[in-house]
Amino acid sequence: MKNTLIRLSFAFLVFGITNSLSADPGQNSGSPKDTTYWTSKRTTGLFFSQHSYSEHFKGGGISSIALGSTFDMELNYKKDRRTWDNRFQMRYGVIKMAGLPLQKNDDHLELDSKYGYRFSTHLKFSGLFNFNTKLHDIYEINKTGERGKRIGNFVAPAYFNLGSGIDYFTKDKWLSIYYSPINSKLTIVGDRSLVNQYLPGLEEGRNTRYELGSLLRIEVKKEIMTNIFVHTIGSFFTNHLNDFGVFDVNIENKLNFKINKLFSVNLLTQLIYDEDVLFDITSPEGEEAGTSHKGPRTQFKEVLNIGLTHSF
Repeated sequence: MKNTLIRLSFAFLVFGITNSLSADPGQNSGSPKDTTYWTSKRTTGLFFSQHSYSEHFKGGGISSIALGSTFDMELNYKKDRRTWDNRFQMRYGVIKMAGLPLQKNDDHLELDSKYGYRFSTHLKFSGLFNFNTKLHDIYEINKTGERGKRIGNFVAPAYFNLGSGIDYFTKDKWLSIYYSPINSKLTIVGDRSLVNQYLPGLEEGRNTRYELGSLLRIEVKKEIMTNIFVHTIGSFFTNHLNDFGVFDVNIENKLNFKINKLFSVNLLTQLIYDEDVLFDITSPEGEEAGTSHKGPRTQFKEVLNIGLTHSF
């Protein structure tokens, strides 16, 4: 099943390229290809923060230095009724706290591709492919900044989504609502020592899980005030084959304040809920106080960056 989905993903990308380029004038006449249907945008960012406290500072705190980086690339095609939107994102950040080794505090790698054919003013038939994972080892970090057990790695886990459906969009494209009644989701945990953390209940020796379900994805991308931009993507997936009606949720939000051509401030938040990702839960006060069990939990992350950005 894993190989089948990967082949379908590759076929989807090839189909998009073939259809996008097939009607370009001059392609078979020997004249230069018309690239006016393509637009691209690349944005890089470098963010730095520092906290420093003297030995006798009574306010409390731990001296630290943090460095973060981002790379965001868009490559989009539009001709007549056809569109093909591609986005590649990468984020990576590290933090050094006094007396502790260098730790990773941000890690994200994602490829998103959506091919659409418009059949009315506000509706398109679309195919969507999405892949996301981490760059390398992830460790638990406790409240004092110390490293705990390893909880992730490259392609451990990795998530593939592939499906087709109807895409509603507004005239100025600030809102897109995509619904796929048949969406394939494949979860891969390449490091077998981490399988139980992300795919509990699998048969011994397996490290992948295939799910067939419905996907609802809502995207908002708009300048809400002068030089203030919001970009939100919310994905909601439910499995038709098991626990229908229980949703995997991933909501990412970016609020960007552009100061000038070089400097910007952005606030990143992410909310995740996945029934398959289990945490150790300690019971509160009561007869079974102190006992622990495993269960899903809502995950939330917030990052405030101030630094250099450049678009080209």
